[in-house]
Amino acid sequence: MNNLTIANFLQDPRPPSTDWPLEPLTWDGLATIIAAAIAALVVVAGYFLQQHFARRERRALIYSEALRAVADYLESPYLIRRKDGSAETRQRLVSHVSEIQSRIAFYTSLLRLHAPVKVNEAYDALVRLARDEAGRNMTAAWHEKPVRSGRFVPLGKGKEFDRSRSGIAMAVVLKAMGAR
Repeated sequence: MNNLTIANFLQDPRPPSTDWPLEPLTWDGLATIIAAAIAALVVVAGYFLQQHFARRERRALIYSEALRAVADYLESPYLIRRKDGSAETRQRLVSHVSEIQSRIAFYTSLLRLHAPVKVNEAYDALVRLARDEAGRNMTAAWHEKPVRSGRFVPLGKGKEFDRSRSGIAMAVVLKAMGAR
């Protein structure tokens, strides 16, 4: 910019390409502004809706994995009942149960951070009942003789462990989780 251009600019601060003052808004201009505003609202609404569904999906995954950890724990007595008596199998089963306990602790903490109090309380009650029932059942299974033949692996009718209380607690948790 040369000195003359700067001097002209300082004398007349209007932008060189527009008329000053602005012309009144026409219907075409108003329609353009309204269309842009509607488009922006649609984009923002779509974003928030997508975030809502993503949060809901994440919550469902957390809930299902938390319930899966308890279900795995409740299945542990059946795995122990099918032991073959070897030290390797015993170590593998103990490690498996320990890993399940760790997952239950993880999901208990995760639910405390992200789930409503009603879900936390119901899940904690389920975990207590599952530990009580499965704990007693695992102790009984460890005292049974090892399975020596494949024909004894299917447990058959009358060989079930009692899981009635944890089954009721599971229904309460599912109801609390679905109530959201």
